[in-house]
Amino acid sequence: MEKDKYFRTTNLNLAVFLFASNQQIGGINPVNAEQKEFAFIKTDFLEELVWLYKFGDKDDDRLLVNVHRYEQARRELLDRLND
Repeated sequence: MEKDKYFRTTNLNLAVFLFASNQQIGGINPVNAEQKEFAFIKTDFLEELVWLYKFGDKDDDRLLVNVHRYEQARRELLDRLND
């Protein structure tokens, strides 16, 4: 994988938010024996979502994700982590 084509994070909560927001995950890679990173296909919209998640106004409607979609995304990513 080319580094600049992917946004990488070890933050599970951010990864779940991005995945629930229909962002395409390119893979899950080991960082070390105890940690893995999520690699998302980098797009302008993904970078906007990351900025909003980290620095934006917490009342911004773009941070809202359907609870069922969020839980489904969380379960799927946790399953992938444990594979």
